Amino acid sequence: MDASCMILTCLLLIQMAIVLIMLNPIYDVMKLTQFINNLTKCYRRTYLFFIAFYFTSVLYLGMYLPLQSIHKLIFCVNLHEYDKMTLLHNVEKNYITAGFSLFLVVVIYGVRALLSYTASLTLVSDKQDMLGTRDKQLFNENILPNLLRVKRSISYETVLFTNELREQLKIIIKNMELPHQKSTISSLLEANNATRE
Repeated sequence: MDASCMILTCLLLIQMAIVLIMLNPIYDVMKLTQFINNLTKCYRRTYLFFIAFYFTSVLYLGMYLPLQSIHKLIFCVNLHEYDKMTLLHNVEKNYITAGFSLFLVVVIYGVRALLSYTASLTLVSDKQDMLGTRDKQLFNENILPNLLRVKRSISYETVLFTNELREQLKIIIKNMELPHQKSTISSLLEANNATRE
């Protein structure tokens, strides 16, 4: 394992830790968003320096050095088969690590935007509670896990519910009258079915 791969792997591990910290439901969304905003505002030059250093190092270690290795593979004649395979393996490893690291930058900024959106929703709901516009009191809970919840599979009950809902909507549509023709949709559907037969 070469030094560039180790540096890229360390950057990748730091990014994964940042994503896990931002998505951890133990932390309060408001405090985490306020901390991130204060950190980026107070240390703006340092933040921009780290961003520039990150992109420079990923582009140099993950793109430029592997391109040099590919050039060496193409134009060097005296390399043994083992050396060619090692160079090719390092090139692939550095490309994949750099690509995933760049993808995690997009994920980090997306999670940051999601955190700020969740914090603003919490702030708005807290202000509405203070003004007394709602009768029931909302508890300050993390909305982020509910926003990130993804349905992984479709159960039989969901399919059954969807079919029942579809049938009920068909009945409602059949009984509804169109205002401009004074004819029911059911007659249109029956006429459509008659033409198909």
